[in-house]
Amino acid sequence: MSRAAVFVAIVVTAWLAWDTGADPVRLVHGVPWILDFVRRMLPPDLTVLPSTLGAALKTVEIALLGTGVAALLALPLGFLSARNVAPGRLFHPVRAALSFFRSVDTLVYALVFVAAVGLGTFAGVLAVVAYTTTSLAKLYSEAVEGIERGPVDAITATGATRLQILRFGVLPQVLPLFLSYALYRLETNIRAATVLGFVGAGGIGFYLQTYLRTIDYPAASTVLLVTVVMVIAVDGASGALRRRLV
Repeated sequence: MSRAAVFVAIVVTAWLAWDTGADPVRLVHGVPWILDFVRRMLPPDLTVLPSTLGAALKTVEIALLGTGVAALLALPLGFLSARNVAPGRLFHPVRAALSFFRSVDTLVYALVFVAAVGLGTFAGVLAVVAYTTTSLAKLYSEAVEGIERGPVDAITATGATRLQILRFGVLPQVLPLFLSYALYRLETNIRAATVLGFVGAGGIGFYLQTYLRTIDYPAASTVLLVTVVMVIAVDGASGALRRRLV
Protein backbone atom coordinates (compact mmCIF):
# COMPACT_ATOMS: atom_id res chain seq x y z
CA MET A 1 0.00 0.00 0.00
CA SER A 2 1.41 3.38 -0.99
CA ARG A 3 2.05 6.19 1.45
CA ALA A 4 -0.61 8.28 -0.24
CA ALA A 5 -3.22 5.55 0.33
CA VAL A 6 -2.20 5.24 3.98
CA PHE A 7 -2.42 9.00 4.42
CA VAL A 8 -5.87 9.11 2.81
CA ALA A 9 -7.05 6.22 5.00
CA ILE A 10 -5.83 8.03 8.14
CA VAL A 11 -7.51 11.27 7.14
CA VAL A 12 -10.80 9.55 6.31
CA THR A 13 -10.75 7.58 9.56
CA ALA A 14 -10.03 10.72 11.57
CA TRP A 15 -12.87 12.57 9.85
CA LEU A 16 -15.29 9.69 10.45
CA ALA A 17 -14.33 9.58 14.13
CA TRP A 18 -14.89 13.32 14.46
CA ASP A 19 -18.14 13.38 12.50
CA THR A 20 -19.66 10.45 14.43
CA GLY A 21 -18.57 11.79 17.80
CA ALA A 22 -16.41 8.75 18.53
CA ASP A 23 -14.73 9.77 21.79
CA PRO A 24 -12.77 7.11 23.73
CA VAL A 25 -12.75 9.37 26.79
CA ARG A 26 -16.54 9.30 26.95
CA LEU A 27 -16.42 5.51 26.76
CA VAL A 28 -13.98 5.34 29.65
CA HIS A 29 -16.22 7.62 31.70
CA GLY A 30 -19.16 5.34 30.91
CA VAL A 31 -17.48 2.15 32.09
CA PRO A 32 -18.72 2.54 35.73
CA TRP A 33 -22.29 2.79 34.44
CA ILE A 34 -21.80 -0.36 32.38
CA LEU A 35 -20.43 -2.21 35.38
CA ASP A 36 -23.34 -1.01 37.51
CA PHE A 37 -25.78 -2.24 34.86
CA VAL A 38 -24.12 -5.66 34.84
CA ARG A 39 -24.10 -5.75 38.66
CA ARG A 40 -27.86 -5.16 38.78
CA MET A 41 -28.41 -8.07 36.37
CA LEU A 42 -26.77 -10.54 38.75
CA PRO A 43 -27.74 -13.06 39.86
CA PRO A 44 -30.17 -14.09 37.09
CA ASP A 45 -33.79 -14.62 38.09
CA LEU A 46 -34.36 -18.28 37.28
CA THR A 47 -38.06 -18.12 38.14
CA VAL A 48 -38.69 -16.77 34.61
CA LEU A 49 -36.74 -19.63 33.00
CA PRO A 50 -39.79 -21.75 31.98
CA SER A 51 -41.48 -18.89 30.11
CA THR A 52 -38.14 -17.83 28.63
CA LEU A 53 -37.46 -21.32 27.30
CA GLY A 54 -40.90 -21.36 25.72
CA ALA A 55 -40.18 -18.03 24.04
CA ALA A 56 -36.80 -19.33 22.87
CA LEU A 57 -38.55 -22.30 21.25
CA LYS A 58 -40.92 -19.89 19.48
CA THR A 59 -37.92 -17.94 18.23
CA VAL A 60 -36.35 -21.09 16.78
CA GLU A 61 -39.68 -22.00 15.19
CA ILE A 62 -39.95 -18.56 13.57
CA ALA A 63 -36.46 -18.90 12.11
CA LEU A 64 -36.94 -22.52 10.98
CA LEU A 65 -40.29 -21.98 9.29
CA GLY A 66 -39.30 -18.65 7.79
CA THR A 67 -36.00 -19.97 6.44
CA GLY A 68 -37.57 -23.16 5.07
CA VAL A 69 -40.30 -21.32 3.18
CA ALA A 70 -37.83 -18.71 1.94
CA ALA A 71 -35.40 -21.37 0.71
CA LEU A 72 -38.14 -22.81 -1.51
CA LEU A 73 -39.42 -19.45 -2.74
CA ALA A 74 -35.87 -18.36 -3.58
CA LEU A 75 -35.26 -21.32 -5.92
CA PRO A 76 -37.08 -19.96 -8.99
CA LEU A 77 -35.95 -16.42 -8.21
CA GLY A 78 -32.35 -17.57 -8.02
CA PHE A 79 -32.51 -19.06 -11.50
CA LEU A 80 -34.43 -16.11 -12.92
CA SER A 81 -31.78 -13.71 -11.61
CA ALA A 82 -28.80 -15.71 -12.88
CA ARG A 83 -27.20 -14.05 -15.89
CA ASN A 84 -26.15 -17.30 -17.57
CA VAL A 85 -29.55 -18.99 -17.28
CA ALA A 86 -32.35 -16.44 -17.44
CA PRO A 87 -33.19 -14.51 -20.62
CA GLY A 88 -32.41 -10.80 -20.49
CA ARG A 89 -36.06 -9.75 -20.42
CA LEU A 90 -36.45 -11.60 -17.11
CA PHE A 91 -32.98 -11.26 -15.63
CA HIS A 92 -32.86 -7.48 -15.36
CA PRO A 93 -36.29 -6.82 -13.77
CA VAL A 94 -35.95 -9.77 -11.36
CA ARG A 95 -32.44 -8.72 -10.28
CA ALA A 96 -33.63 -5.12 -9.80
CA ALA A 97 -36.63 -6.24 -7.73
CA LEU A 98 -34.45 -8.45 -5.53
CA SER A 99 -32.00 -5.60 -4.92
CA PHE A 100 -34.88 -3.31 -3.95
CA PHE A 101 -36.57 -5.67 -1.50
CA ARG A 102 -33.27 -6.90 -0.08
CA SER A 103 -32.44 -3.35 0.99
CA VAL A 104 -35.29 -3.48 3.54
CA ASP A 105 -34.25 -4.94 6.91
CA THR A 106 -36.07 -7.81 8.62
CA LEU A 107 -37.13 -5.51 11.46
CA VAL A 108 -38.82 -3.15 9.02
CA TYR A 109 -40.65 -6.06 7.44
CA ALA A 110 -41.74 -7.09 10.93
CA LEU A 111 -43.26 -3.65 11.52
CA VAL A 112 -45.17 -3.90 8.24
CA PHE A 113 -46.50 -7.40 8.94
CA VAL A 114 -47.43 -6.60 12.54
CA ALA A 115 -49.61 -3.83 11.12
CA ALA A 116 -51.01 -6.23 8.51
CA VAL A 117 -51.70 -9.41 10.52
CA GLY A 118 -51.40 -8.24 14.11
CA LEU A 119 -49.05 -9.05 16.95
CA GLY A 120 -47.53 -12.50 17.29
CA THR A 121 -45.19 -15.02 15.77
CA PHE A 122 -46.97 -15.13 12.39
CA ALA A 123 -45.78 -11.60 11.68
CA GLY A 124 -42.27 -12.70 12.62
CA VAL A 125 -42.40 -15.65 10.23
CA LEU A 126 -43.58 -13.41 7.40
CA ALA A 127 -40.80 -10.91 8.10
CA VAL A 128 -38.16 -13.66 7.99
CA VAL A 129 -39.64 -15.06 4.77
CA ALA A 130 -39.72 -11.65 3.08
CA TYR A 131 -36.10 -10.78 3.76
CA THR A 132 -34.58 -14.26 3.53
CA THR A 133 -36.20 -15.01 0.16
CA THR A 134 -34.44 -12.08 -1.48
CA SER A 135 -31.14 -12.77 0.29
CA LEU A 136 -31.09 -16.45 -0.67
CA ALA A 137 -32.16 -15.68 -4.24
CA LYS A 138 -29.11 -13.45 -4.58
CA LEU A 139 -26.81 -16.17 -3.22
CA TYR A 140 -28.48 -18.83 -5.37
CA SER A 141 -28.02 -16.72 -8.52
CA GLU A 142 -24.31 -16.27 -7.79
CA ALA A 143 -23.95 -20.03 -7.33
CA VAL A 144 -25.69 -20.68 -10.65
CA GLU A 145 -23.49 -18.14 -12.41
CA GLY A 146 -20.39 -19.95 -11.11
CA ILE A 147 -21.22 -23.44 -12.42
CA GLU A 148 -18.94 -25.50 -14.63
CA ARG A 149 -19.99 -25.30 -18.28
CA GLY A 150 -18.86 -28.83 -19.18
CA PRO A 151 -21.86 -30.82 -17.89
CA VAL A 152 -24.26 -28.19 -19.20
CA ASP A 153 -22.73 -28.27 -22.69
CA ALA A 154 -22.79 -32.07 -22.72
CA ILE A 155 -26.49 -32.20 -21.84
CA THR A 156 -27.28 -29.42 -24.30
CA ALA A 157 -25.59 -31.39 -27.10
CA THR A 158 -28.07 -34.23 -26.57
CA GLY A 159 -30.94 -31.93 -27.53
CA ALA A 160 -32.28 -31.56 -23.98
CA THR A 161 -34.85 -28.90 -23.21
CA ARG A 162 -34.04 -25.87 -21.04
CA LEU A 163 -35.82 -27.48 -18.10
CA GLN A 164 -33.85 -30.71 -18.51
CA ILE A 165 -30.60 -28.75 -18.69
CA LEU A 166 -31.45 -27.03 -15.42
CA ARG A 167 -32.53 -30.29 -13.80
CA PHE A 168 -29.59 -32.48 -14.81
CA GLY A 169 -26.79 -30.03 -15.64
CA VAL A 170 -27.18 -27.13 -13.25
CA LEU A 171 -29.07 -28.28 -10.16
CA PRO A 172 -26.69 -31.14 -9.18
CA GLN A 173 -23.81 -28.66 -9.18
CA VAL A 174 -25.48 -26.00 -7.07
CA LEU A 175 -27.71 -28.00 -4.71
CA PRO A 176 -25.03 -28.49 -2.00
CA LEU A 177 -24.32 -24.76 -2.10
CA PHE A 178 -28.05 -23.98 -1.90
CA LEU A 179 -28.39 -26.10 1.22
CA SER A 180 -25.28 -24.54 2.75
CA TYR A 181 -26.59 -21.03 2.09
CA ALA A 182 -29.97 -21.92 3.61
CA LEU A 183 -28.29 -23.22 6.76
CA TYR A 184 -26.19 -20.08 7.00
CA ARG A 185 -29.29 -17.93 6.69
CA LEU A 186 -30.90 -20.02 9.43
CA GLU A 187 -28.06 -19.01 11.74
CA THR A 188 -28.52 -15.33 10.98
CA ASN A 189 -32.30 -15.61 11.19
CA ILE A 190 -32.05 -17.01 14.71
CA ARG A 191 -30.26 -13.82 15.70
CA ALA A 192 -32.70 -11.66 13.78
CA ALA A 193 -35.70 -13.42 15.31
CA THR A 194 -34.45 -12.64 18.82
CA VAL A 195 -35.16 -8.93 18.29
CA LEU A 196 -38.41 -9.23 16.34
CA GLY A 197 -40.28 -9.32 19.64
CA PHE A 198 -39.24 -5.70 20.22
CA VAL A 199 -41.79 -4.69 17.57
CA GLY A 200 -44.42 -7.24 18.57
CA ALA A 201 -43.50 -10.03 16.15
CA GLY A 202 -43.17 -12.72 18.81
CA GLY A 203 -40.23 -14.64 20.14
CA ILE A 204 -37.84 -14.15 23.01
CA GLY A 205 -37.26 -10.48 22.21
CA PHE A 206 -40.69 -9.64 23.65
CA TYR A 207 -39.63 -10.87 27.09
CA LEU A 208 -36.29 -9.07 26.92
CA GLN A 209 -38.00 -5.82 26.02
CA THR A 210 -40.61 -6.27 28.76
CA TYR A 211 -38.07 -6.96 31.50
CA LEU A 212 -35.82 -4.09 30.47
CA ARG A 213 -38.73 -1.65 30.38
CA THR A 214 -39.86 -2.71 33.84
CA ILE A 215 -36.27 -2.49 35.13
CA ASP A 216 -36.32 -6.19 36.04
CA TYR A 217 -32.67 -6.70 35.22
CA PRO A 218 -32.23 -10.16 36.85
CA ALA A 219 -35.04 -11.50 34.67
CA ALA A 220 -33.53 -9.77 31.63
CA SER A 221 -30.19 -11.45 32.32
CA THR A 222 -31.91 -14.84 32.28
CA VAL A 223 -33.37 -14.02 28.87
CA LEU A 224 -29.95 -12.96 27.60
CA LEU A 225 -28.30 -16.15 28.86
CA VAL A 226 -30.95 -18.32 27.20
CA THR A 227 -30.53 -16.32 23.98
CA VAL A 228 -26.76 -16.81 23.99
CA VAL A 229 -27.06 -20.56 24.59
CA MET A 230 -29.72 -20.85 21.87
CA VAL A 231 -27.64 -18.99 19.29
CA ILE A 232 -24.48 -20.96 20.10
CA ALA A 233 -26.34 -24.27 19.86
CA VAL A 234 -27.94 -23.42 16.51
CA ASP A 235 -24.66 -22.07 15.13
CA GLY A 236 -22.84 -25.24 16.15
CA ALA A 237 -25.44 -27.57 14.63
CA SER A 238 -25.73 -25.53 11.44
CA GLY A 239 -21.97 -25.25 11.06
CA ALA A 240 -21.55 -29.00 11.42
CA LEU A 241 -24.18 -29.64 8.75
CA ARG A 242 -22.63 -27.10 6.38
CA ARG A 243 -19.20 -28.72 6.73
CA ARG A 244 -20.72 -32.04 5.67
CA LEU A 245 -22.34 -30.47 2.62
CA VAL A 246 -19.44 -28.48 1.18
